Amino acid sequence: MTLIISKMIVHKLNINNPLPVLNDTCIDLSNTELQEALPFFQKHIMNSRKQGAMKRCQFADIEDNSIRKSMTKIIEVQDTCEVDEIFIEESCWITMRLAKRIRSSTSRSDGSLFVILYQDNEKKFVGLLKMDPNDGVQVNADLSIKVRKDMLPSINEKLHKSALIELKEYRENEFHLFVLDKQKGINDPARYFMEYFLNAKELSSDRNMTKLIQSEIGNSFDQIIEVASKPKLNSELRKRFLEQDRFDIDTDLEPILRPLLKDSFRDLDLTESISDFKDKVLHVYPDAQFTFAPDEAAVKEVIFRTPNKNVELKFSPTLTIEDDYFIEPRPNGDVVVTLKNGIGIELEQVHTRR
Repeated sequence: MTLIISKMIVHKLNINNPLPVLNDTCIDLSNTELQEALPFFQKHIMNSRKQGAMKRCQFADIEDNSIRKSMTKIIEVQDTCEVDEIFIEESCWITMRLAKRIRSSTSRSDGSLFVILYQDNEKKFVGLLKMDPNDGVQVNADLSIKVRKDMLPSINEKLHKSALIELKEYRENEFHLFVLDKQKGINDPARYFMEYFLNAKELSSDRNMTKLIQSEIGNSFDQIIEVASKPKLNSELRKRFLEQDRFDIDTDLEPILRPLLKDSFRDLDLTESISDFKDKVLHVYPDAQFTFAPDEAAVKEVIFRTPNKNVELKFSPTLTIEDDYFIEPRPNGDVVVTLKNGIGIELEQVHTRR
């Protein structure tokens, strides 16, 4: 990967105070000492790009999107003498916007924002790297120890927030930027970085479509399918995902649904119901393609839980409901789970040994 940095500026978010600490000059990349630091930032950009949590996104509300407008201003002057002035001006505005978004969230994650103009294999990008402060310990020549405050994350540490924005003409439902908005814990606040700062939406992919349809199908056909048939619906969908190279919602969904319809809907034309389901998909991924290659790695287990989540049963998507196991809801609210063909023998042996 050929990655060349041409401009860089850093600002402190300073979120515990009313305003960030803004820089009015770019970092002098011709400085010999600073040139030695460039691989550090190149590596962080490449590491962010390779993280599994990095998402391919587009700007939402393209015409009014504030970050998109900043990028367009940089594009318009990138080959003129105004580029430094506009780059600095927009980087300051972007930093103020991010600091404001963090303050209005429940996060208190301070740090510095590096805004970097770079070229990657003939394409130009603006990188926004939020770097959280760390304390470091240095051993001096006389073997004394010095603590250094507010150090940047080491080259081996993964960033949690970054955006790599391609400088291009921005059209609806096309790639605009990579976004890394990784949460430090399951109880962390909502994604202020991706949603409220960048106002970006993830683009669809085979993996995303595979995951979304699994999560949505169970509650999308409540009116025409018996509650007792939901496990069968989920199982059949996952089975198809594992068996088929391509899945077409328009043609492959009806054969799964048809045998599970309530008696009163046996002859129902499913066109409208499937169209409503596609609208749900489009609401999440406006660029969705309804024919896609199911991602086997994204096909999840069929999971059944008690309402209080104290008990959870997982069934491999390779198992077939009715052939390998059976789920039977009772009128009183109980659910009977039957394991067939030897499934559960290992569990019984373990239980016996205990």
